[in-house]
Amino acid sequence: MSSATLFGFSSWLAAQMFGMLRPIAPAPMQPLLGAQAQSATAYLLVGTFVFATGLVNAIMLIWWERKLLGRFMDRRGAMHVGYAGLLQNFADGLKLFRKQPLMPREADPLGYWLAPTAYLATSLMIVGFLPVSTGWVPGVAPLSLLMALALFSFAPFFIFIGAWSSNNKYSLIGGMRTAAQLVAYEVPLLFAVVSVVLLTGSFDLTTIVNTQIKEGWFAFPLILGLVVFFVAMLAEVERIPFDLPEAEAELVEGWNTEYGGMLFAMTTLADYVRGLVGSYLVVLLFLGGWWMPAGQFTNVVNGFPLAGILWFQVKVYLVFAVFVWVRASLPRVRTDQLLQIGWKRMVPLSLANVLLAAVLVVTGWWPLPKMF
Repeated sequence: MSSATLFGFSSWLAAQMFGMLRPIAPAPMQPLLGAQAQSATAYLLVGTFVFATGLVNAIMLIWWERKLLGRFMDRRGAMHVGYAGLLQNFADGLKLFRKQPLMPREADPLGYWLAPTAYLATSLMIVGFLPVSTGWVPGVAPLSLLMALALFSFAPFFIFIGAWSSNNKYSLIGGMRTAAQLVAYEVPLLFAVVSVVLLTGSFDLTTIVNTQIKEGWFAFPLILGLVVFFVAMLAEVERIPFDLPEAEAELVEGWNTEYGGMLFAMTTLADYVRGLVGSYLVVLLFLGGWWMPAGQFTNVVNGFPLAGILWFQVKVYLVFAVFVWVRASLPRVRTDQLLQIGWKRMVPLSLANVLLAAVLVVTGWWPLPKMF
């Protein structure tokens, strides 16, 4: 299974399904069970797995945040629907699904309906490029990091389209804030990624993780890059203290003020999918991916079935817990403060981090002695 991919497993599953159907299908149906139909089914299964993985994890992150915020505020959080409130999010989703979405009279229909759909779809597509275990990666993608970042950068366009098409001045202000914020913080985020690429010489996330397994987590030599990337990711996913595009006090609900029912649920779910992707990238780039250092107990800790997926998910949920911790601890910053932090603090720090990575490579100090 070391070379297994999600597409490989889907192809095998599709072959088994068609192998069972061909002997029992009537003659007129046989042309529909050919190689092309089998290949299309494999691709459909890949999309289904990616879609389900992203949605289930995003829904669980909502529950995880509710429980953590409850503890931070000395209360218990969601607890009434299902065990420990696990089904509360599904109940909320069902409630929103039953509500009728109402479009403003002067809104642009195409942009109004397209924006939340594309926002959620592109966020889920990123999951398809992120490996989650040694023997379980979505597919062979040598530029998986580049593709993930490219898809991640589509969000401002769809958010601004949704804000403009709503024909609401508060939504438009929220959309403009989003554009300014995401552009300001994409620069230090990309510089932080450049430092990782300098140490590995690859845009393949699997190669980046394997390098950390061999040489040690990048969080140690590139601690500055980890901090910059983490702060920039907070701004990219619009979480407190960088949630100005959705500021309730002055913008009602921000760029999605005019969205209700399932459309509002899609925008909220997309935010959590992006939070999930952000946590994935932090773990893959700086925290060793699916590998858990254990010294002489490495074979025990990393050798049991699905160990990689387990440790990867544990790290992802711990990183998101820090996201929630920041939300519970810090107030929202002003627009001028947000831009100053991005351009005057994060950009210089990210450039210093790139310089540090270059010095490590050029002087031969990298790889450092393995620290665990």
